[in-house]
Amino acid sequence: MVGNRSSVYPDLPLVQDGAACAALVLAENPTEKARLAAEDLRDTIEQMSGARLPLIEAGTAFEGARILVGESRETVALGYPAPHGYPENERVILCRKGNFLIVLGNDDGAFTGTQFAATMLLERLGCGWYGPEELWQVIPRKKTLSVGYLNIEQTPRFTCRQTHVSRRNRDLALRWYMGGCDTQIDHAYYRLFPREQYFAAHPEWYCLVDGKRNPYIEWWQMCYSNPEVVQETIRKIDAYFTENPSCTQAALSANDGYFKGFCECEECRRLGTPGETMVWFVNQVARGLEERHPDKRLMFFIYFPTYDPPRRKMPLHKNVTLMFCKESCMFHAVDSGPDCGYHVRYEYDFGHTYYTLPFLENARKWIERTDCRHTAVWDWYCPAAANPVWKDLPWVQGDVATRNQLCFERELGAEYVYYDQGPAEAFHDTEASYPLRWPLWYVAARGMWDGRQTASQILMDACKKLFGPAADAMFAYYSCLADISQDCHAKGLAWHMPEPYELYTPEAVCRVDRTLSAVQALLPQLNGDERRRAENQLALWQRAKEAIAGYRTAYPEETGRQEAPADRGGSAS
Repeated sequence: MVGNRSSVYPDLPLVQDGAACAALVLAENPTEKARLAAEDLRDTIEQMSGARLPLIEAGTAFEGARILVGESRETVALGYPAPHGYPENERVILCRKGNFLIVLGNDDGAFTGTQFAATMLLERLGCGWYGPEELWQVIPRKKTLSVGYLNIEQTPRFTCRQTHVSRRNRDLALRWYMGGCDTQIDHAYYRLFPREQYFAAHPEWYCLVDGKRNPYIEWWQMCYSNPEVVQETIRKIDAYFTENPSCTQAALSANDGYFKGFCECEECRRLGTPGETMVWFVNQVARGLEERHPDKRLMFFIYFPTYDPPRRKMPLHKNVTLMFCKESCMFHAVDSGPDCGYHVRYEYDFGHTYYTLPFLENARKWIERTDCRHTAVWDWYCPAAANPVWKDLPWVQGDVATRNQLCFERELGAEYVYYDQGPAEAFHDTEASYPLRWPLWYVAARGMWDGRQTASQILMDACKKLFGPAADAMFAYYSCLADISQDCHAKGLAWHMPEPYELYTPEAVCRVDRTLSAVQALLPQLNGDERRRAENQLALWQRAKEAIAGYRTAYPEETGRQEAPADRGGSAS
């Protein structure tokens, strides 16, 4: 017996045949964040349907659906007060209750919960944003818009969600649910102690290298054992937190570089390895700040010179975050093998010559020896950083990306992940890179927000919106690229990609060509924007093939060369 198929919870119309059926409702004195979210809904729905929804004050009569944006007396009466609290309790609410649609979130401090709720609603109406250019922003034209059952209360997977997209394309970053806690993540001492400003008066603050105090070597550090450096750092970070009350974490990572540059004075030598030195130094600063800023954090990178864990037990102060930079294979999940054996498979000509422990095991050892309470991860999604030819080549990680996020969260207790991705000229990526890079960057951003979806699910949803009838074929293309990446065992570490032909072998290129032939055949079925996007992706692959072929021609002696694994008693999986 099938039963009654008639709907007992009919859709709530927002626009019917181009006419507004709903009003946007704000509090009598709305917050700026709520007002902007309401205006975003009004303008985008008008762009979609031609109907301009009225914006009214709570309590004003209106015949039709009421979209309650931000907290008001109406949301409170319905049992939906806005969530509050910063830096905890980031939360978004998108719920329907009869004739009411509640769109709100925590907007305290740096949070933008109401805007995220507005974006969620627009996504459920068919919108999507995949780049800053209009072509890569999907605003479907529909004369009728409605919503059915909605009951979403969501907290983000990670507390902080930043990339270069946040700095360069803020509107797009908000569509990707980026933001969260205001968190400083950086190398520190080039900012805190500019050598041009302080060295002449305080040479003893800077590293002693080869018998000279010299902060003008390529990779310079401070004299971290110097008590004046400790006290001046405490003073500067105290001032920073006071002037930036929404900031939850300050960066105290060693300056960028490798081992050369760490101070060689007797006091610093007694502190131990670079990693042990930074534990000691950051602990001193944390103790000096604890009374005035008991809830603020300090972070430092576990990165190249500080990669190796302390050789003895060295408990970290409770307010210190270890950020593990993902020095591991670029192609495989960090929990596979582990790390596919990259650490015994190859020697490296930067940072470590080889790695005693793979990334995940090394991070666990750090946590064990420092009793660390707070962790985060840095990952590099800038494939052209070490070799500019990659600026024209696709790289898609697919489900490896979301699998890694899950591993960071469960195995290391990571509170957030930072991705070195997005427009950055130093990495040969600009705003023009989005059509090539969105399957990498967008998946990472969405995974930081919502841990319930795999990369495949994220990409499939995007393909449906971007490519219409060619969604399955385009998804097959991105899946093919991801599978080629996962099958690659060439030497690629951190941000150092292998040679292009090592990933895109002749067999791999033919495989992609076959996959894209299905897209080519579907072009006549696509509408204007769908077709332009698909043609763009076909053209980008053609450009990639030309770059690969050109690289083979320019470096014929490298073509086909396979690097022999180093023999250190390990074996590649």
